[in-house]
Amino acid sequence: MAMACTTERKTTPLHRNRWADELLPELFELILKKLASNVLDIIRFKAVCSSWNRAAARSYTSAPLPQYPWLMAPIPKSPPIDHESRCFLSLAENKVYKMGWNWKKAFHGDGASCLGLSHGWLAIKEVNTEKKTYNEYEEIVHLFNPISRERLMLPLGPKYSSTKRVVLSSDPSRNNNFVVVVIHEPMFEGKKVAFYQHGRGRDNAAAWTNLSHGSSCADMVFHNGHLFTLSIVHTIQVWDFRGTYDNNNYPTKIMNFEPSINGNVNSMAVDEWLVESMGELLVVGKERLGNDTRGVVKFFVYKLNIAAKTLEKVESLRDCALFLARNQSAMSFSLSTKELPRLKENSIYFHRFGSYA
Repeated sequence: MAMACTTERKTTPLHRNRWADELLPELFELILKKLASNVLDIIRFKAVCSSWNRAAARSYTSAPLPQYPWLMAPIPKSPPIDHESRCFLSLAENKVYKMGWNWKKAFHGDGASCLGLSHGWLAIKEVNTEKKTYNEYEEIVHLFNPISRERLMLPLGPKYSSTKRVVLSSDPSRNNNFVVVVIHEPMFEGKKVAFYQHGRGRDNAAAWTNLSHGSSCADMVFHNGHLFTLSIVHTIQVWDFRGTYDNNNYPTKIMNFEPSINGNVNSMAVDEWLVESMGELLVVGKERLGNDTRGVVKFFVYKLNIAAKTLEKVESLRDCALFLARNQSAMSFSLSTKELPRLKENSIYFHRFGSYA
């Protein structure tokens, strides 16, 4: 049963919140650290008054702390369809909350979808359906910080191409000189990789530059300052973006290899993710067992040994939990079960139909 949840607050006379306004910044930080693991507690904190709202936004963007994810349920395809709210499963409390969130009103478009989460920023794609034909559909992609409510609109993507995945080189809240990298799929072609340097002043498709990636790209992630890409034929490419912003240079491809792997993997039956976990880079695969799309699935995990250019089989995730979504663009990540003890260690949380927030 869903529980109602709202971020609205009633107007309160100024003198009743004076004690809240006068708290020392150090106390704000201590309170927020205690509440940080549960996003709902942060929402309640923000609702106290405007000064607490600003304090939460500053703390979250300056030094994000480990947090239990929320499982966002998909919008049902059959009527009645509620466009005014969304349902979320809180893993911290094992409860479902119904939150007021008019997606269409907030983002002024139809068919909005999440393309990734980087440094606390969601990448939201809308499709302008006022165009007459599919070829003329115009995609609009926003970067949206759900805590600070700040929003940045990216330049229009390459024409006749659908954006599938978005990652950021750094946190836009802390550094305005960041790079946006996307996986996009032109009509009748494989998935390509393109990048955009924020702040260059170009706001159209010319702002994007394609990387000479070769085979169709399956997933990508920034790791230790470098962009790692995984192709559908299991090749790994590593790109160095340092200096691209200051010197306006094309990023340098520093590695391109097909790692050796223990055992056989049926690439035709596998979805794959690149996941950064506790300082290491994992290649995670899912293989469906049988023909039933809702049936049993098998996961395999390999650690990328960059120096040896090999994939080493991982028998146990130990104190980690991996989060994967069926829609790979919805993001994947790893969390420490020591820092978030309500999560089950050595586990994979797989979301078949929705995404994580």
